[in-house]
Amino acid sequence: MSPASTQEEPGPARRRRRPEFRSGRPTLTKEGIARAALDILGDKGPAELTMRAVALRLGVSPRALYNYVTDRAHLLELIVSLSQADRPEPRLDPGRPEESLRDYCRRLRTWYRSYPGLLALARAEDLTSLRSADLLRADDALVGFFIETGLPPREAYRAWAVTVLQVAGFAEIWDAWHDRPPEGADPSTWHGLPPSVTEDLPHLSRAGAADGTAAAPDALFETVLDMLVAGIDAMRPREGH
Repeated sequence: MSPASTQEEPGPARRRRRPEFRSGRPTLTKEGIARAALDILGDKGPAELTMRAVALRLGVSPRALYNYVTDRAHLLELIVSLSQADRPEPRLDPGRPEESLRDYCRRLRTWYRSYPGLLALARAEDLTSLRSADLLRADDALVGFFIETGLPPREAYRAWAVTVLQVAGFAEIWDAWHDRPPEGADPSTWHGLPPSVTEDLPHLSRAGAADGTAAAPDALFETVLDMLVAGIDAMRPREGH
């Protein structure tokens, strides 16, 4: 056998990764543009989401973006696609309905918090036309879970809607205030009541809304889950009714 025949065959050519920076500027990609847009949403909200703002965030001219994004509608499509790609899939066990639903809601809350401003964008603009069947698989699976655990289809749809509304609403309102408080505010001292008026609100004060425990986001979210699980269980048909 000749020396040449003992050499290993060359493996498949590796695809070169596009450098993240070139000449001191970030290399443009559709994903990078979408992430910059999501950063703007989280920092400033949908009103400030413009092609010019995205270009400024990336350190390029607006004209450069149009080599990758055709228009604003295309930008919104990229944003929805990128954010929905890592939305958690339900890992729901009908044999452990309460525990698995709680686990899914906690993961869904984490996902919403990782994309601040996305819900505000959905309120400001109609994004429903951008959501394909693939992007709705998680929602379909959640409806299926409720059906498997004893809810009629009509009630399963309602349970899905209420679950998403509860988790999304909590992330958008309570979590958002604590995650991104107004400048100069200290969320650790905010318990839902202005300190100067607690004496005029005897029931809230007595209930402990001003002690910080009841208003802590994680603890309060667990209470939301308690009420959600109990409410969905009450929707299940009972024998003899």
